[in-house]
Amino acid sequence: MKNVLDDFDYRVGCDDFFLYELGRLIDEERASFEEEEFRRVIDAGIHEHIERHLEIRAEMAARLRVSGSGPKGVLQMVEDVEAPLSDLPAIVQSYTAYLFRRLEACAAETPDEKIEAAADLLLESPEDRPAVEMALSTLASRRSAVSARILAHVISEPMLDEDLEARAYGYVKDMWPLARPYILYNLKPHTHEDIPFRWFQLFVDCDEASTVDRILEEVLVHADDPNYHEDLMALIELLSRTKDPTAEEKILQVLNSEGTIQPARELLEGFLRNNPPRPDLVETPEPWKSLAAVYAANERYLAAAKLLDQGRKPEAEHMLDELLKQYPEYPLALMLKSAIASGRVN
Repeated sequence: MKNVLDDFDYRVGCDDFFLYELGRLIDEERASFEEEEFRRVIDAGIHEHIERHLEIRAEMAARLRVSGSGPKGVLQMVEDVEAPLSDLPAIVQSYTAYLFRRLEACAAETPDEKIEAAADLLLESPEDRPAVEMALSTLASRRSAVSARILAHVISEPMLDEDLEARAYGYVKDMWPLARPYILYNLKPHTHEDIPFRWFQLFVDCDEASTVDRILEEVLVHADDPNYHEDLMALIELLSRTKDPTAEEKILQVLNSEGTIQPARELLEGFLRNNPPRPDLVETPEPWKSLAAVYAANERYLAAAKLLDQGRKPEAEHMLDELLKQYPEYPLALMLKSAIASGRVN
């Protein structure tokens, strides 16, 4: 893999959350795979920067196919959009080395002093209404991952007047999905003393595809703790607002699981009793429609790639042509079609 992906550009911006976390861990002398949090940063970064981006997967697959080298099975997992990549040593090594190089390159960039000043005002003087209003306006005018993270943090804590919190919420909603990696990373360990309701409200309002899964996860983790009962009741009510066409199915799967604890079961059964099943949708809403299309296209792509790997080139090309008729911008199919046409793969 050294000659294939070691210099790969994962296209991570200097304001990226995971670069910020890496810098913090370096400052704390904890940037080592022996540190659990460091590995969690790398795993989450791989999910955000590689697994969720078809264009990146396609570019990586092109290198692997053209070079004809790399550990066995890596190519197949890169091309399978449902395959996790954070357990592949070659990719972990390549991605981690890239982040260190990228952090060094970004060190030369001058931070936005106005954003830093706005953050200081919000965090140090949340009771100073004029200062907070000015800080919020500054952050809203500077759309970046950093601004989005600051606003997301502000709405997760009861630190502002209600109307100012609502304003901050509107600003971070307008910046979605820039705040998404920060929020998901901080939700994952479930170490929050109070469930940040505003974040889940944001998921619903922004049609985050994993909203139902995230809410159910909170229920399963915290249902046996009475201190979370009130938060969970409010959180579960958000399920009625999500557009996820499989929401009821996911809830029933949790209820039918032998591993679901009784307090979680009671909360979810209460929700179903008070909320009648929604009528079948005429058409699947976004983003679930696009996600379904991605998975369907990938299934057909994998079949075409398998034919090519078996030496059945004409059949593979025909299948790719048919795939591109329906999904003309599908990155993996475009990559393989181009590679075949240029003679870079057999």
